[in-house]
Amino acid sequence: MSDANRSELEKRTDWERRQRASAGPRAPEPSVVEMLDLLPRGLALDVAAGTGRHSLLLGRAGFRVVAIDYAEPALRTLQSITRAEKLSVWPLVADHSTFPLPRGRFDAILNLNFLDRALVPRLIDSLRPGGALLFDTFLIDQAVTGHPRNPDFMLQHYELRELLREMDLVRYREGLVAYPDGHSAWRAAALAIRKGASSSRGA
Repeated sequence: MSDANRSELEKRTDWERRQRASAGPRAPEPSVVEMLDLLPRGLALDVAAGTGRHSLLLGRAGFRVVAIDYAEPALRTLQSITRAEKLSVWPLVADHSTFPLPRGRFDAILNLNFLDRALVPRLIDSLRPGGALLFDTFLIDQAVTGHPRNPDFMLQHYELRELLREMDLVRYREGLVAYPDGHSAWRAAALAIRKGASSSRGA
């Protein structure tokens, strides 16, 4: 097995393990709550949705949401909640690396706690002009905590800015994020707009 395949298998195994152990959707990441009102309303894609904490936030705010993940048990949890609340959220079991994302289709895309650098250009291509990508995941500084362990799954400083260089950057930050339960994590977060339409959103 190549190093790349081993890394991908490690990432997938760890993700599925954590989703199986989850008691249900946790609270959304602070960046998503903070930037929710900056996202264009319409059809959204939640990448690596898990049990759907961000899909539920979007659905409750009036978005139509496609929630993709390869952990089927997690999506079953999400589906039971969305049916009970009658939300426009559609869980989809799929592998992001092979799923044929449509071009120019989504008004908003969320990529939280998931890092596949090769996927980023495809996500941008799936946005309509003027659509927004909200990206938030761990920085390399997080390695000292032991989660994640593999540096391939963490961003280098300012790497996220470079990954989104073809977009209009609305918000960007790197640093230590403190959570209400007392824990903290080193993260990079960005909100960027696909070029091709004017936007009145300020930085």
